[in-house]
Amino acid sequence: MKIAIVTGASSGMGEEFCRNLDRKGLDEIWLIARRADRLKNISETLSTHCRIIPADLTQTDSFDHIRKELKSSDPDVRYLVNCAGFGKFGNTWEIPDSETRGMIDLNITALVEMTNLCIPHMSDGSRVIQLCSASAYISLYKLNVYASTKAFVRSFCNGLRKEVEYKGITVTEVSPGWVDTDFITISKETDEVPDKVFKHLLRKEDVVAKAMIDADRGKDRSVTGTFYRIQIAISTHFPRLAANVWRGYFGHK
Repeated sequence: MKIAIVTGASSGMGEEFCRNLDRKGLDEIWLIARRADRLKNISETLSTHCRIIPADLTQTDSFDHIRKELKSSDPDVRYLVNCAGFGKFGNTWEIPDSETRGMIDLNITALVEMTNLCIPHMSDGSRVIQLCSASAYISLYKLNVYASTKAFVRSFCNGLRKEVEYKGITVTEVSPGWVDTDFITISKETDEVPDKVFKHLLRKEDVVAKAMIDADRGKDRSVTGTFYRIQIAISTHFPRLAANVWRGYFGHK
């Protein structure tokens, strides 16, 4: 049985990946997120059979359940798409401890555990797609913990790619800039974030379509749009300059 597994499948980028994977001729798509009702609604719009797995990936028992599902079905995981994650603006020490732990647990620990669970069920030609971020390449004022978790994802992808190369498995880091999803809406409602921070918004449809093409071609990284390709290049070679430009958005020199 050939399947795809998508975490964070209930909205945003995860939902869009499900719609793209629906065209791949798979036997099943496993949808993983906390909101079972939302997953059910999405599954009803897809032609591929879906297995709905409601799970809070910040809780360790969720992985026990997913492990059992994999063991009992023993599928051929053709795609693993890790989209679950969130970010919070604010000074590092002022963000509630529960939210800081949540970012680290979901953006890092859950991503690693899901990857470790799925690799033994993957074969030659399987694709690992990790949702990273352009923020992985720059230290971000007022978004420090989130950017740091994404820097981990970037490094993890680089190491994992070499480890699974002999298996014929590819690892694609998807590093968009700001994507027009609920993350932006919530950030504007709950934090004092200048509008110019989100000036160069991307459509999730464009990001995911390019990510799927790049993953199927076995590319290491997928970045959508000239602006963000330039931004990542500057952040890589001139990190202090990029960090100061970002800080300037908040009125600091």
